[in-house]
Amino acid sequence: MRERKKATDVFRESDYLFSKKTPFEQAFSEIKSVIVDVEETGYGINQWNHKSRYTEKTLGEFINCQNPICYNGGFSVGSILREMIKNKQTTISGKYEGCQGYEGSPKGKRRYRSCINHFKVSVQINYNEEIEKIAN
Repeated sequence: MRERKKATDVFRESDYLFSKKTPFEQAFSEIKSVIVDVEETGYGINQWNHKSRYTEKTLGEFINCQNPICYNGGFSVGSILREMIKNKQTTISGKYEGCQGYEGSPKGKRRYRSCINHFKVSVQINYNEEIEKIAN
């Protein structure tokens, strides 16, 4: 069975007309450090729940789905971080995200059904000093 491309693969291979891809430090210059805990529930996970932890050194725009037959699977952690920055939040806990992908053929041309996996996400952000002063 061929492995399906996940959200980070599709994002990496896509060209965007009105924006360009940048490293995490550039895209989120307000963030000093971040911890993202993700608990995935659904199909294709060794245990029914799969827990992962990400930091500013390991994060990208997306976190991938573990379902082996899901194409473009995962969710946008970047959109969560941007929303938190906009609202000057330092933590969120227990936010639920559904997988954006779908179960389908190896190249993603045939769609069988939406992916049933879900993610419970908790985020803790430490802002750079200038941002912290503005938030307080």
